[in-house]
Amino acid sequence: MLIEIFTDGRVLIDGQDAGPGYQPEHVLLDYLTNPKGFLEMRRKQKHAA
Repeated sequence: MLIEIFTDGRVLIDGQDAGPGYQPEHVLLDYLTNPKGFLEMRRKQKHAA
C-alpha cells in the first residue's frame, strides 16, 4: 500500500487519485486506526468503479 500526499492536497493511493473529497488527514487516520477496514473499503471502491 502506497499512500502519496502532495503539498497541493492531492492524495494518491496505490497510484490512483483518491478524489477531491478525500482529505489527507482522513486517509492517514483511517489507515492508521483500522488498516484492514481501510483496505476492504478501497477494494469495494475499485470493484464498484
